[in-house]
Amino acid sequence: MADAVIRARAIEVRYQRGGALAVAGVNIDLRPGAGLLITGPRGSGKSSVLRAVLGLAGPGGDITVLGAPPGDPAALRRIGWAPQSWPFAYGLRVREVVQMVAELGGHGRQAAARAIEEAGVERPDVRVERIEIEDARRTSLACALVGQPDLLVLDDPWEFPETTAAVRRAIDRGAAVLAASSDPGGLPALLGASIRLDEGVPA
Repeated sequence: MADAVIRARAIEVRYQRGGALAVAGVNIDLRPGAGLLITGPRGSGKSSVLRAVLGLAGPGGDITVLGAPPGDPAALRRIGWAPQSWPFAYGLRVREVVQMVAELGGHGRQAAARAIEEAGVERPDVRVERIEIEDARRTSLACALVGQPDLLVLDDPWEFPETTAAVRRAIDRGAAVLAASSDPGGLPALLGASIRLDEGVPA
């Protein structure tokens, strides 16, 4: 991965045709072995920037991710994504959720088991509708860690010791880490660079 993991110029996100811009004018250059934090108050567009990078928000602007347009299937298999919301289908056990992510990415059950351990998931056999929010965050982190991705994208990550360790491991092996948080704590020092948004634009 000699080239930029993310290169974005003038990211724009608009959720309704003809509606107001949720994000405008954000530029990103994120290279292998580097981290970037998107911060700002709640509702400032942080999650929208992450969704634009992942191809989930219909972005405008010039964006490449791992050498491809946002949402490219081959590139997505190299990205670990931990969303902020509760993304799990009810009826599945935590272990099954992580195994499903592993299978979709072309990884085996061993990769899922390793990710569960790295994320500190303590109850992998509980159904997801019965877990608490802390367990949900750890499960989301485990899904993102499957297969040692080239790009780790974390939306509002909780600062578990396992989160910090995972970010450090990713950067040490040459992966890139993009995170968003309105309560960054130690993330700026951990990631090394940050962009602050205010009402969808860089502050």
